[in-house]
Amino acid sequence: MALLENPVIRWLVAFAYLVVSLLLLIVLGDLPRVDQVVVAITVIFGFLIIPTTLKEFTEQQ
Repeated sequence: MALLENPVIRWLVAFAYLVVSLLLLIVLGDLPRVDQVVVAITVIFGFLIIPTTLKEFTEQQ
């Protein structure tokens, strides 16, 4: 848990989520263009939420 208290680590986790999600869903996935846009928006929203969620999680522990 102490590792997640560092903001750099939280953003690295979020960046890893972003890269892996976009790679799997858009590059490797065979989705139509409209679905790719929806997936990209959803993944970017998750990317922005993850650091805050991890911070709140470490504060509760």
